[in-house]
Amino acid sequence: MTSSVRDDYARMARGCESTLIATARRLVRDDDRVLDLVQEALVRGYEAFRAGKFVAGGKPCAWLARILTNHFINEWRREKKWGAGVTVEDVTAGGEIGPEATRTASADMLLLEATLEEPLEKALAELPDALRLTVILVDMQELSYQEAAERLSVPVGTIRSRLARARFQLAERLQVWGRERGLV
Repeated sequence: MTSSVRDDYARMARGCESTLIATARRLVRDDDRVLDLVQEALVRGYEAFRAGKFVAGGKPCAWLARILTNHFINEWRREKKWGAGVTVEDVTAGGEIGPEATRTASADMLLLEATLEEPLEKALAELPDALRLTVILVDMQELSYQEAAERLSVPVGTIRSRLARARFQLAERLQVWGRERGLV
């Protein structure tokens, strides 16, 4: 291993710390678990980077965030199968994974997003585990139904029904929030 590879990875990873922390916080609320997930993603990312799996010109933060999310899902599956420890009980809301610079939005949309962030996170936190994780994968990380089904080891139809139920429940909760504030 050359110091050049290590230095290149360190430079890349430093620029992605805030994205990784934000991604981990969307998955778990416990600060120790957040740091564990970030550390594991960085270690796995380095191994993959050293093996030449990062495509030059790609989006490093999105790539590392995907590694983090995949690790979380694998842990969740393993614990679900064996019945202990890690759950998705603490999965919360979040936005798109990837560099924020790739997002374009009007000032009105940015204000709306900022206003809705807390109630959306609360509404997502109230969803059952399976529904919450499905929303995160499909709506926030923009995986296809097929990709989400493969990640969660369920049929595509299950993803569709979970997503429909989750969106309905989220809409109900956000309407209540809007009515309480005279917005609806």
